[in-house]
Parts: sequence; C-alpha cells; structure tokens
Amino acid sequence: MNDLKKTLSKINNGVIDKIYFLKGEDQFLQNFFIDKLFSNIFSDTQGFKKFFTTNEFSGKEIIDSILSIDLFVSKKLFIIKDPQKIKGKPLDELLKYCNNPSDNHVLVLINDNFSDSDSFSKKMSKSILKLNVSTPFHGELLKWAKFFTKENGKTISTELLNEIVENCGDSLYNIKNEIDKICLMTGDEEIKKDYINSETTFLRGRKRWELMNSIGIRDLEKSIKLAKSIINSSESMVSMIFPLMTFFQEILFFKMNDGTFIKPNSYIPLSPSIQNNLGDFSRYYRKDEIELAIRKLKEIEIKQKTSNIDDETEFISFLYNAIG
Repeated sequence: MNDLKKTLSKINNGVIDKIYFLKGEDQFLQNFFIDKLFSNIFSDTQGFKKFFTTNEFSGKEIIDSILSIDLFVSKKLFIIKDPQKIKGKPLDELLKYCNNPSDNHVLVLINDNFSDSDSFSKKMSKSILKLNVSTPFHGELLKWAKFFTKENGKTISTELLNEIVENCGDSLYNIKNEIDKICLMTGDEEIKKDYINSETTFLRGRKRWELMNSIGIRDLEKSIKLAKSIINSSESMVSMIFPLMTFFQEILFFKMNDGTFIKPNSYIPLSPSIQNNLGDFSRYYRKDEIELAIRKLKEIEIKQKTSNIDDETEFISFLYNAIG
C-alpha cells in the first residue's frame, strides 16, 4: 500500500495519477481524498464528477459512461464504489481500461473491505496506486493532525498536537475540524498553547473524555458531577448515547477476548487515553454488568424517540444503573 498522506501531498503539487484504488471503510478519508483530487483536477466547482455504486448501476452502464467520449468536457473524474461486484464482460472491460486508461479521465475505485482479497484485487495491475483508507490506529492520528496543520500553513509542537489528539481524537473529522478552527483563530505561523486553552476549545471532547474515564473506574460521584456539567453545557443525552454504547461495547469486546489487544471494533473511535485503558476498565465490571449498561442505553434511545424526557434525570438514572 502507498502512503495516503504522501499521495495527497503529490496531488496538491499537481502530480495526479490516472487511477487510484482505495481500500478501507473510513468514509471521512474516502471523501477527503476525493475532494482533494477534485479540487486539484478542476479549477472551479463546475468540473465533471460522476459517482457510481454497483447497487444502483449495472456494470454495463458504468463501463459505457467511462468509455464514452464527450467533445465538450475535456476532463472527467469517475468514482466506482465496490468495483469487485462487477461481473462478466463489464469486469473484463474495466480491467482492460485500468491497463490503458484515458488521458482525459481520472478513475477512483473504492472497496470498503481492506482485507478483501477478491479476484478483482488480484487482477488489478501492480502499477495502479493502492491506498489504505481504513480508520487509523490512534498512533496514526498524530501524523494526520500534523498533516492537517501543515495544510493550513502552520507549525505546531508535538506536545500541543498530542493535546489536540487526546481531546478530539474520537474521529479524524473532529481532529481536522478543531485544527482548522485553531488555524483560523491565529495569524501567527506557529500555533501556541494560548490558542488551544480557551474556555470553549476542546470543551466537548475534554469533558466527554473525563466522564468516560470516571465511568470506567466506577467513580459514581465524579461521573454524576461531570454528567450534570456536560448536559448543561456541551452535550445532550442523544449525543452521548452512541459514544457511551461504543465505550461499553469496547470494554465488553476486550473482556470477551481475555484482554488480548486487537484493533478497535467500533464505528465511533474512542480517544487514545480511553482506548489505552480499556483493559483496566474491564476489570471494574462483570460481563453481565456491561451488558446491562448497553441494554439501558438502548432503552434510553427508544425513549428519546417516543417521549419527552429530562436529559439530566435520565443520565443520572443511567449512571446509578451502570455504576451504582
């Protein structure tokens, strides 16, 4: 696999390949790559971009579009989701095209399953650029944070980047969003600590991280105090249901695997400090207690959709059931 950040840097410098093969499930990385590619291919928003999914279009429709000649459009960007599902003659024509692509087209192929070793992947030419767009491990988040900072034309110390990742590292989207906001706030080339220690910056991420840590060690008094603060400032019960469900699911997953470290199994990544302490947290809970907490969260989710409930009361009730 080729390095995604290096490839993006080349694209920013105008070095663009005719075909890219993205493998991995991270929607943010997929969209981020395509947006960067589009903005560097076309000088305005009127460029031609066509997105195909094999659930909506037949293989023949996809191939016919790629092979068609338009006298009025000189450059086109095509994206095909799940090309491995194309069968028969259209598949042969797609592979043939990949070996001899059009000079006027750029093609992006996307397979959400990074580990998929289907026949399509095996038949792809080795010369085609293959990129990993799986959700990064937490160790990689720091490198992405550095990349986003550089994109904004700023410099920052590793210590401060660590602080950003620590407090906003539940997704690449959040990290990029925070870095973009910080870079807009400062006119200096170097980002200083003052810019990331205001009362509002990281408020949401920091409080959420602190709450999950206190729940993890079953500190009921501190958890209630933090829950009240969060509900009255930056969060709602709705916004906390899925992060908390992910939190308990990861603890359960860790416990069921006897503490063996594996890649996080959730769609909503946890912050690095929480992820690193799952083993410790799992020792505070029995399996049936974790399952009870998950059931309670699902009950609250249903209640939120069917009736009006007081967020603070519901949150504190959940904490008594999960921790008390």
